Amino acid sequence: MPIEEMKKNERAFVLINVEAGKEEKVINELLKFDEVKEAHEITGEKDIIAVLETERDIVAPGSKRIVNFVTHKIAKIHGVQETDTIIPTTSKIKT
Repeated sequence: MPIEEMKKNERAFVLINVEAGKEEKVINELLKFDEVKEAHEITGEKDIIAVLETERDIVAPGSKRIVNFVTHKIAKIHGVQETDTIIPTTSKIKT
């Protein structure tokens, strides 16, 4: 992704715990949202990591939009038990 695009967008990473056996269903539901750019089943304490992206906005900060999206959309997907959201404060891209 070009650095110009990164400056226009706010990214976040959401770690998700789901009910056993629901990983694929939850990933398919996540990928229906435009804000979800990637979703991966992972090993460890969490089951899924999702990469979110929203446009930066002067009126509604991207971080607030991300938190609202996680709370009102991701957390409500059947099978989702818990989410942890990581919002980077700075980013550097190798060009």
